[in-house]
Amino acid sequence: MIPLFNKGALLLFRPFSPQSVYPGRAGVLLLLVAVLLAVQLHPAMPPWWVRAAVLGLFLWRWAIEHLGWRVPGKMVLWTLGGVAVAAVLAEFHTFTGRDAGSILLMLLTGLKTLEIRGRRDVMTVVFLVWWLILTGFLFSQSPATALTGLISGGLALAVLLCINQPRSNFRKRFTRDGGSMVLLAVPIMLVMYLLFPRIQGGLWGLPDDSLSGRTGLTDEVRPGSIQYLLLNDEVAFRVRFSGPVPAPEKRYWRALVLENSDGQSWQRGVLHKRPASLEIQSGSLAVPYTTTFEAGPDKWLPVLDLPATRPPGTVARYGHVLESKDKLTSPLRLSLLSYSDARTGALDPQERHINQQLAKPPTARVAALVTRWKSGAKDTSSLVDNVLRHFREEPFFYSLSPPMLGPRPVDELLFETREGYCEHYAAAFTTLMRIAGIPARLVVGYMGGQINEVGGYLVVRQSDAHAWSEVWIEGSGWTRVDPTAAIAPERIRYGTDMLRWIDAEGWIIGNVPMPALHGLLDRGRWQRGVRWLQHRWDAVNYGWNEWVMAYGPERQYQLLQTLGLKQPNLTRMIVLLIGVSIVLLLLVQGLLSIRRTARDPVSRAYLLFLRRLAQYGISKGTSEGPVDFARRAVRQLPALSSPISEISRVYVEARYGTAVPAGAARTIRRLTRSL
Repeated sequence: MIPLFNKGALLLFRPFSPQSVYPGRAGVLLLLVAVLLAVQLHPAMPPWWVRAAVLGLFLWRWAIEHLGWRVPGKMVLWTLGGVAVAAVLAEFHTFTGRDAGSILLMLLTGLKTLEIRGRRDVMTVVFLVWWLILTGFLFSQSPATALTGLISGGLALAVLLCINQPRSNFRKRFTRDGGSMVLLAVPIMLVMYLLFPRIQGGLWGLPDDSLSGRTGLTDEVRPGSIQYLLLNDEVAFRVRFSGPVPAPEKRYWRALVLENSDGQSWQRGVLHKRPASLEIQSGSLAVPYTTTFEAGPDKWLPVLDLPATRPPGTVARYGHVLESKDKLTSPLRLSLLSYSDARTGALDPQERHINQQLAKPPTARVAALVTRWKSGAKDTSSLVDNVLRHFREEPFFYSLSPPMLGPRPVDELLFETREGYCEHYAAAFTTLMRIAGIPARLVVGYMGGQINEVGGYLVVRQSDAHAWSEVWIEGSGWTRVDPTAAIAPERIRYGTDMLRWIDAEGWIIGNVPMPALHGLLDRGRWQRGVRWLQHRWDAVNYGWNEWVMAYGPERQYQLLQTLGLKQPNLTRMIVLLIGVSIVLLLLVQGLLSIRRTARDPVSRAYLLFLRRLAQYGISKGTSEGPVDFARRAVRQLPALSSPISEISRVYVEARYGTAVPAGAARTIRRLTRSL
């Protein structure tokens, strides 16, 4: 039987006995805080028990330091390690991959904190903290992640400094030395970041498994698939316009064109796979803008209706939409040009046929309704007006929680429920046009967006997801028709926030009295005032994405040209990088020498000693150390051997020892005066 407490090798619990070099309670507490901050860099961790386990280990270690608890022996640690490995294996069925590997590293780091007794244990935990910080960037590269990682790494660095100079002042090592090391590293870091040859996509591109849990538009639309995004306030993309910002009713961002339907859902068809161009016949207004797309699991790129340019790294698809050639594992910044009210080219027979197909024959009452509309219309535009008038004048409602539709969604929407979200009405309108023999298709993307008053750019969120229809009109080409504008104009003009406010007040969307609408707008202004800090933080994120995450070969090329390097290539960039790095290192060395001379009282006192010996004709050589110089001085001045040797001993201990002896500078000055 193994005893619970003894001095054997296999122990369950034993008294805590720190080694001679130990960071103390303050150092251990800082190291534990660094571990917790490094764990918080992994926000997408699915199992709840991971943070609970790390927090439990944190409290256990705190109790060892402050309550005198016994520390776990090797048997307990081995058992806990085995449980951690088994838990990760049971959760992920593997040890490889981002999530499984990071969780295992967290748990083992937490267990290692229970073993902290001396310098070696502290150094191990410090390096594990730094490694955890690196893995945190596989989950997120936001400014909050960078700031948290900087704080965590700085705390670990301070503890590392203290453990290597245990007799020095803890606050001094934490604030002055740790901060100085970080500040001196910043210029070199910036030079390496700005001038080191960039690779496309960046170092910290998100792996595929980090994008699997993100929600957004899909290439299949069915009733409710866009509605559920209403409460998702994640940023989809940000836009900075070169000129005036288009009016809200002009801000349609097309992402996908769906021409196939099975009667209940819409998907892309064969037209998506054929070569496409962005050719347009004319446009009333050219709108240049720059879009920064957030990382996500899909390739489609929402662009303002209608795009006329295809930036490098993108592919044009059927329906004037753009896709990235690769998954967006990091933010993507593109310069784009669109034309409002543009006309598209001719409609070929295959495209006409596909966009007139019906999944199922219409019911008798739907067919009769379409026949009535056609009989009163002289052309396609008149037919569209008749349908929109029906939606506008009949009791149709725009609902944030519409009822489920059955196998005949168009029939049920028109004659039974009369409630729907944007995809319900857009899909129904597109089907009605096809019943009338008019080519029509469904378009999904985003609508509107909110101006960030701090940064002066537009923020489009997942909650702004929208669906509308396009019909073919002879002489005009594909023309956008949005039934939502007829049923709920508040959605088009004021965005999804207004829909939430109206729904919260119990009003019927599309039928809000003007005084009540003004009251909601006033409340919206008050809420926008509350959101000022959110806008500030979003502006920080936007700047971070613009200048850090989106800093690629093109941005670097522009920077080098601005610096005067007209035709930068790899050789010139490496030469420039080496040259600037050498200059920076010399500057840092000079600053350190100046600071050491100007601020270090021991150095100033030793300089007085050197000047006094110089009066005797004994000067210290440039490469001569203080010990060798003292020996040479004693040989030449044997009568002064005692003060010279003592000055050398005090200076060497102060300069190269673990701590500066008390009164070292005063002792050197006193002995120098005796010379």
